[in-house]
Amino acid sequence: MKHLKVKIKAETPLLSAALLALFLFGCSPAPERKAAQPDPAPVAAEGHIENGRDLFMGYVHLQNGGPPCMGCHSVGDNGLLGGGAMGPNLTDVSTRLNQAELVSVLSNSGPKISPVMEPIYTEHPLTASEQADLIAFLNASVGQVEVDKEPMVVAVSLVGFVAIAAFLGFIYRNRLRSVRGALVKTAEKELP
Repeated sequence: MKHLKVKIKAETPLLSAALLALFLFGCSPAPERKAAQPDPAPVAAEGHIENGRDLFMGYVHLQNGGPPCMGCHSVGDNGLLGGGAMGPNLTDVSTRLNQAELVSVLSNSGPKISPVMEPIYTEHPLTASEQADLIAFLNASVGQVEVDKEPMVVAVSLVGFVAIAAFLGFIYRNRLRSVRGALVKTAEKELP
């Protein structure tokens, strides 16, 4: 047993040095990989508003497999329950950003890049036609009324909860009575 303790003590500094080296040099950030970005110049071409709406809402899948914009953003009165709340409402984004900045955000290149969208759309970049269609849709949304559908989401959630609770109550309505009845009968038999 003594020999084993000596061996462990001798290996401890070596193990500590290896762990320190791993911590110092093994935890460096991975080299930055950039997927091929579409050339932002052709995006200035005319896009189609309806195609942009379908891409934004997720009715049509993005060509490179990225998530639809509506997962994080909302625009005007689109969608039954509105869009996501993680990103800003994009209803009047064309009045806040010029066309070059919109292209920059959507293409992940140029001076204006979204830090949240960059990792997602680096792996799944938007094509030039998708960018043009989305910009056309966003330009068309200027002046639409921004609708907060959060109260409707809360109401639908509460109604769903009550409906599920009522359904489960209906299914298990006799469960406790039957269990209690069996216990009472057993107890009555045991009484003198």
